[in-house]
Amino acid sequence: MLTAALVALALASVPRPFTVDDLLALERAGDAAISPDGASVAYTVATSAPGGEKLVSALHLVPAAGGPARRLTFGEERVTSPAFSPDGRRLAFLSNRKGGTQAWVLELQGGEARRVTDLPGGVSELRFTPDGAALVVAADVDPACGADAACNRKADAAAEVRPHLAARLLFRHWNEWRERVRTHLVRVPLDGGPALDLTPGDRDAPPVQRGSGDDLAFSPDGTTLYYIAVSDPVEATSTNGDVYAVPLAGGTPRRVTTAPGWDGSPRPSPDGKRLAWLAQPRAGYEADRYHVMVAAADGSGARDLTAGFDRSAADLAWARGGKALRFTAESEGVHALYEVDLAGKVTELYRGRNLAHVSWSRDGARLAALVDGLAAPPEVAVLEPGGRGARPRLLTALGAKGLAGVALGEVRPLTATGKDGQALHGWMVLPPGHRDGQRHPAVVLIHGGPQGAWNDAWSFRWNPMLYAARGWTVVLPNPRGSTGFGQAYTDAVRANWGGTPYDDIMRLTDAAVATGAADGGRMCAAGASYGGYMVNWINGQTDRFRCLVAHAGNFDLRMAYYDTEELWFPEWELGRPWETPEAFERWSPSGFVAQWRTPTLISHGEKDFRVTVTQGFAAFTALQRRGIPSRLMVFPDEGHWVLKPRNAKVFHDEVLGWIGRWLDSPAPQASAPR
Repeated sequence: MLTAALVALALASVPRPFTVDDLLALERAGDAAISPDGASVAYTVATSAPGGEKLVSALHLVPAAGGPARRLTFGEERVTSPAFSPDGRRLAFLSNRKGGTQAWVLELQGGEARRVTDLPGGVSELRFTPDGAALVVAADVDPACGADAACNRKADAAAEVRPHLAARLLFRHWNEWRERVRTHLVRVPLDGGPALDLTPGDRDAPPVQRGSGDDLAFSPDGTTLYYIAVSDPVEATSTNGDVYAVPLAGGTPRRVTTAPGWDGSPRPSPDGKRLAWLAQPRAGYEADRYHVMVAAADGSGARDLTAGFDRSAADLAWARGGKALRFTAESEGVHALYEVDLAGKVTELYRGRNLAHVSWSRDGARLAALVDGLAAPPEVAVLEPGGRGARPRLLTALGAKGLAGVALGEVRPLTATGKDGQALHGWMVLPPGHRDGQRHPAVVLIHGGPQGAWNDAWSFRWNPMLYAARGWTVVLPNPRGSTGFGQAYTDAVRANWGGTPYDDIMRLTDAAVATGAADGGRMCAAGASYGGYMVNWINGQTDRFRCLVAHAGNFDLRMAYYDTEELWFPEWELGRPWETPEAFERWSPSGFVAQWRTPTLISHGEKDFRVTVTQGFAAFTALQRRGIPSRLMVFPDEGHWVLKPRNAKVFHDEVLGWIGRWLDSPAPQASAPR
């Protein structure tokens, strides 16, 4: 009996492999927001609802100095977007606790939250006005109704019995139809007075297709709201967002910036004399580098403070009393924090794990954020970037609790050299317990975008640790097109979709094999969005992989142009099919079906308007008619991403099972194509 007890104790102390159930059971920290004085941090924690149909979340509050957190909401609801009042005594947030998503306000000294909006189309963003007397919210309204709730209800009811009717582009977006309603900014007094539509008219202001709550700001005197609107007539082909200013009391908007690309994140200086913002110089290019601009409050005399700094800025905030600006940026697979003074001198303040949902204190001296890594789920943290060597201080330990007793893989950088001599970057994740000299089957995971990157960041969708837990070496390549390695590196994917990026992926894969940790004879590749396209492209270029997985991947680029929604993307990348047909033909996987040989799993969401489900159907048809082992998985209730926990469980089980079928056998099982 003693021996049995000792054996059981020893086994219990051995970390177990990471599973899909572990991933889905993790509590998910989100939406960190710091109080104006930097003393408190509000955040949400999401968990899977019973049955896995959705995520539910609750609002929490924790001292920025550390200490126990206080839970503020307790319903079975989805809570997002916490925002402190200017005096720090109240929290506004979005909740769907009584149907559609509306704004609520909670007194932090005690009492129940009260709903303060009743807009039929729901609310998507919110900000307290500087005097704390009202909220400005982004809401979907019928342009003929504006902020009139009764009129909007009547218009919604009438639309329910009509077919979709469109007379313009953009008439649908991501996973919803957008042919009738527009997103407007509405001022909602907290004393119950009438709501006011601040951006009336038949256009989205702010843009529904781009931007966020970071694109809303107030003048220090509380009289003016800055926001972003698309200045061009056809929103589906334009990335030209400009900064506008409108009186908070209502009135005619004033256009502040006029550059051809996207201008966003307006930031008035503390004294109100200057305006800073982030600008992309090139029209039509959503992945252009964000520059830090500063000008007079009316936009005149604009100067580029980061003209010689080859990283794309985000999370902009004034600091040091208006003498400098601080921002974050991706840099070579990690996140960094920088400061730029008004003369344009850039100083790095922090480099390390991923920073997300960044929120600055009023003086810019402290930020709250979610901090995570490839081997660390998101935690709420604060960072005081006053000097070199500053590190995030964690305020939560949700990941440590959820992963107690679980073994995760080891993360190592991966480098290679491109055919043109360019240094290439990626990551390898090795199976738990790996010892140097061991060789494992390998999975190459290809990121989407293509202007994206594998950073040292956690993922709840494509988590490399799940693959490493199966005993596989995971290769995470950052080929040309990836962000964080200089703008020329990002630009190099344009009109070159299956060219240099494909070669870079192969070279990074070869580098992983050369380390001895990846078995070049037992490899599969998988990816989503552009990564799904690349998987379809790989099938016609090489037979080095035993299996492939393509989620939401384009198959025929010419038809993908006609059935997507954000047309500026294919027009920048490839042109227009009737003007540059050779580009669409050259890089379309459909043109290489005769060379397809590799067993492939096709996955898609039926509500995906970015890459329509017909692209998945077409790829599966090609595989079946070629006689290649293949499988089709379609989620009727998902869009571009698989978000519902129960669907994520099915997705991961299918993908891991498919890859395991081909990697865990001694020899390939594919039949000869016909």
